[in-house]
Amino acid sequence: MDSCPECARKLAEARGRIALLSLAAPEQNPPTVVKQRLLEKVRAEKSSTIAPARVRETRPPARWWNTIWAPAALALAFATVFLWISDRGLDQQLQQIRQTTQTYQEQTQHAQALVNVLAAQDTVTVKLDATPAMPKAWGYVKYNPRMGMMCYTADLPEPPPDKVYQMWAVPVTGNPVSAGVFMPAAAHNGQMPVAKVPTGMDCKWFCVTVEPKGGKSAPTGPKVLVGTL
Repeated sequence: MDSCPECARKLAEARGRIALLSLAAPEQNPPTVVKQRLLEKVRAEKSSTIAPARVRETRPPARWWNTIWAPAALALAFATVFLWISDRGLDQQLQQIRQTTQTYQEQTQHAQALVNVLAAQDTVTVKLDATPAMPKAWGYVKYNPRMGMMCYTADLPEPPPDKVYQMWAVPVTGNPVSAGVFMPAAAHNGQMPVAKVPTGMDCKWFCVTVEPKGGKSAPTGPKVLVGTL
């Protein structure tokens, strides 16, 4: 019985020491890594609850891009059509320039050949007389046998429909040689046809006949002009 109060006293002292030790222990904070993990877990739980709202919020930018690309595609289409039309216009202009250049070259060659025949000292002039088929017609031929060239002019009325005039150089021996077809309008415009004939050909006379359009390889129509060399 005497030991029981002693035991109670010792127990009370032990409890007091334990209480003092708990108060004297330093405060312990959780590590930073633990805190970050806890915060990330909380954020993940919150984001999962608002994810559908964010998905809906990202749709308007897609429609914004569509509003930008649609006008851009239309502008590109217009630019393509404009460039295509411009290219066609440039091609047509280039073709016209080529045709003009070719015409100029042909006119230059014609003029040079005409000057060469008219300026040569050995070029002969042959007067073309009218025939009963066309009594008021007249013409001239300039012929150079060395150059194998001749040019001519004639005052003639309009031929019948689908007909043309054709000049012929008739050699001493052999068949007549065509010097080309022509219309009176060419002579009225001051243009003298120039033709190439066999070099050194000994002509005895020249004549003009009426032939179908395109001419013939040999005279078939009536003679309207004739000149003797």
